[in-house]
Amino acid sequence: MFSFSWVIGFGEGAQGGSTDDVQLKNVMETIDLILRDSGSLTVDLVGGDEVGPESLHVEAEGGKSVISLGENTGEDYVVRTYTNESACGGEVFILGNKWDPKLVCEDSNVVKAIVKEFLSTGNVSSSLLN
Repeated sequence: MFSFSWVIGFGEGAQGGSTDDVQLKNVMETIDLILRDSGSLTVDLVGGDEVGPESLHVEAEGGKSVISLGENTGEDYVVRTYTNESACGGEVFILGNKWDPKLVCEDSNVVKAIVKEFLSTGNVSSSLLN
């Protein structure tokens, strides 16, 4: 079972919500909105095992996104992220936060694949998030 929260936009004009009635269609519509404009979403695994993935988070602005998966290893809390090995130099700002370009995904299909995989399996492969 999952819970889902989101914010579309940022600053004074931001609007958001949350629900425990998580439907793939609704989550993917929200992904499309935040990738097109800006915002964030979090999908939490509720009632899962004590050890393992717990929360998928996506922040996006202007077609660029940062994706992370929080995971309890039993000994520590680890955050796995998307890594863009071909990125170099500079910094990228998303929702007012500064990010290393190696953490930024500019491929909406990758973002969608990660979200779909988490919703269908409760995890994301290490080939997508490491």
